[in-house]
Amino acid sequence: MERLLVFPRSFPDESLYSLAVRYHRLTANDSYRQTSQELFGTYSRTCGSILPCCLHGLSKRLAGFYSLAELIDCFTLLPLYQPFLDDAAYEGAKAAMAGNRGTGLKMSLGITASRFLKHASFRYCESCVQDDTQRYGVAYWHRIHLSPGTCVCPHHGEVLRSLTFPHSSDWRCMLLPGESVGTPVMDSYGATAAGTVAEMQLWGLEHPSSVGELLNGGLLKHRMAELGFFKSGRIREKIFRPFLMERLKHGPSTNEFQEITYSCDWVLRMLHPRGSIVQPLKFYLLCWLLELGLCELQSFRPLAKAGNEYVPRRNNTNKTLDDAELESHRSAFLSCSNSKCHDKLGYQWLYRHDREWLNEYVTSHPFLRARESLIDWEARDTALARDLLIANEQIMSMSGKPKKITRSSLVRQIGQTHDFLRRPYKFPKSILLMNGLLESDHDHQIRKVRWAVKHFLLSERCATSVVFRHAGIRKSHMTEAEILNILSTV
Repeated sequence: MERLLVFPRSFPDESLYSLAVRYHRLTANDSYRQTSQELFGTYSRTCGSILPCCLHGLSKRLAGFYSLAELIDCFTLLPLYQPFLDDAAYEGAKAAMAGNRGTGLKMSLGITASRFLKHASFRYCESCVQDDTQRYGVAYWHRIHLSPGTCVCPHHGEVLRSLTFPHSSDWRCMLLPGESVGTPVMDSYGATAAGTVAEMQLWGLEHPSSVGELLNGGLLKHRMAELGFFKSGRIREKIFRPFLMERLKHGPSTNEFQEITYSCDWVLRMLHPRGSIVQPLKFYLLCWLLELGLCELQSFRPLAKAGNEYVPRRNNTNKTLDDAELESHRSAFLSCSNSKCHDKLGYQWLYRHDREWLNEYVTSHPFLRARESLIDWEARDTALARDLLIANEQIMSMSGKPKKITRSSLVRQIGQTHDFLRRPYKFPKSILLMNGLLESDHDHQIRKVRWAVKHFLLSERCATSVVFRHAGIRKSHMTEAEILNILSTV
């Protein structure tokens, strides 16, 4: 494996793509393909991504100047996602970035499902371009500017600009910020909120372990409890939703924020993730919605750093209780007429002082909630049976060739769905009546032959085949005697 003899010195918060562009110009290569082969040993299609791959080959070519972990932590956006991933997902992402194939990487991190990718672009800050050119002699791509949801520069507070590559090309033309036309990614409305989110994302990118402590310490629930939206382990959704909707009106309404600011349902799903990966943008935007800023995130200290273990309230178990006092509270509890244990007199006292006896009582006296039916099924059954009789008469009196009376024809005639057929125990009279109304093939053919004889004026001299042809019968379920009897009675 060839070793790279030259490689540019990295700048603060520089992305891997920016290093590749500067290497491309340093070596004066003709195309990105040549640059990719020299850097990664293969044609990498992810060099311009926020989560590039083929990093193991690059680390080897640098002869240990940058380890694989340093390349991932210092030049990609994976540290931004690290606090929201479990160990298996994080190790899997690192393995994908080290290898030559990154298929499914963004999907596994929930980025594809978030629909943020369709708003992704190469963004830069004009003030950063000027400062970097003056300080380092060249502008470069900042990682934080490329992160989903960063529309305002966290250093200068300016709205970022999206670079348009010339001649409908893409990032493989190897440009640096400001070298092509750039358009603002959003208007000034909501820039304050976007700037706060950008500052928190920059801090989260640089301090993933601190963000992990916030998540483990229950920052969001702690803040919701302070605002009165979280009580007794439950979210007070009736007052929480209006608060969120009012705050969202003042939030950014363009780019990635379009996917999440139209509704607050994602907030409740994020508070109960159920195994899904939380996107960093959603976490930091929720922090802003809860009136949290970077200072509050940095100063937050969880009450119990040892873990998320539940610490129960201390009971007065050491207190010596008089038998008479116990008996009086038990008697008052038993004599109470309320059916619910929690509503009985003295429940709280027994819970604190005589919990073992209370548990035995609750176990032996389970509360069975009486559920009254809100639907009068008998009345429905009677009405349905009446409708079935009317439908049967309507089908029998239809003009033209007789129509067979089946379940489907009856249901279509009464204008109801087949739902009552799936619940026969709710409609016993209707089901019994319907079974009696259904017409067999034999009875249906009898009606069709009578109709054909009357409609076409057939006589006894007609052959059976002629009668069947006029009646539309292919396979007979009738006897010759029955046909002759019908012909003779007309």
